[in-house]
Amino acid sequence: METRFNYQMLELARSSRGITQKELAALINRTQAAVSQWEHNLREPNEEDISTLSTVLNYPISFFYQEDIDAYLPPVQGHYRKKAALKAVSRTQLEAHFRLLGGWVNKLQDVIEPEDGIAKPDFLDDALTDTSPEDLARQLRAKWRIPNGPIRSLTTLLENHKIVVAKTWMANENVDGYSFFTRSGMPVIYVNKDVAMDRLRFNIAHELGHLVMHSDCLPDAERENEAHRFAAEFLMPRFDIEDRLRGLRFESLLPLKAKWGCSMASLLYRAKQLKLVNDDRYRSLVIELSPYRKKEPVDVAKHGFVEHPQLLGEMVRYHMEEMEMTTTQLKGMLHLNDLDFSQLMLSIGRGNGGMYVSHR
Repeated sequence: METRFNYQMLELARSSRGITQKELAALINRTQAAVSQWEHNLREPNEEDISTLSTVLNYPISFFYQEDIDAYLPPVQGHYRKKAALKAVSRTQLEAHFRLLGGWVNKLQDVIEPEDGIAKPDFLDDALTDTSPEDLARQLRAKWRIPNGPIRSLTTLLENHKIVVAKTWMANENVDGYSFFTRSGMPVIYVNKDVAMDRLRFNIAHELGHLVMHSDCLPDAERENEAHRFAAEFLMPRFDIEDRLRGLRFESLLPLKAKWGCSMASLLYRAKQLKLVNDDRYRSLVIELSPYRKKEPVDVAKHGFVEHPQLLGEMVRYHMEEMEMTTTQLKGMLHLNDLDFSQLMLSIGRGNGGMYVSHR
């Protein structure tokens, strides 16, 4: 273990638990000024303080001695979609959580060579700035040789092209997904595991749109609209769905959802987007749909749609089976405690557990 305490890891650990400097100070019986000095590298905590920080923040002591802070730095390109209701502290916690997720992927990927099965992504060679989101979606479907009609497993499709997709316990209903490139260029999409599959599929396609089109992480309404347009065309191509949306009635949304694996709300909006319903008809259908805003009828999983990410789990399997790492060694490499490690394993289908978070 290195003897130098890494002040940046303290800020990351505290933020990931959703607590302020003042709250942490109270929990460890120190002043807020002391915590601030530690986080700004003006003073270094002593061994007793570090042990207390480890206990209170629920990270192993080794977490605070990591030199490779670059693994956890905010990515050059990172996007996440949040609702206006998201509070500042919750946003800080989520952003720290995303940094941790990115760090874990970086650490898992670092020792895997392309010939071992984790190759570079297969994207469009050049996403031209003057190309519409719809054209880019069509071009990517063509490049990947996707047949006409619905995509039965979006995660399988993306992972076959070396894009990591994972469901995460982001612990906040106001965030749908997050996408970024690792420092070695691997694209990663995390999506909130606690949403219905039809919404999850659109979230994945939305984040794919960000990865294809947007080379920076500046959030704005225009980029979100472009990602929405990309997702709509990628999942519900105009050529395939246009005739089916003409003369749209509320009762026809049910079989359309079962066929396309997309929410009734997104199908209705797609009809409006393609100018197949006028504003009055759209408003009328929105009113009919309003009782189902939180939970729509039709479970798309019962209609042949499957979204089970596997690539991140395959990276873990590689370490444990090919590199013969024990669970203890893997936890040590990722600097995780038992609870967080088990939650990570659960998110990739390899275990059980619960994430330690502060519920405010």
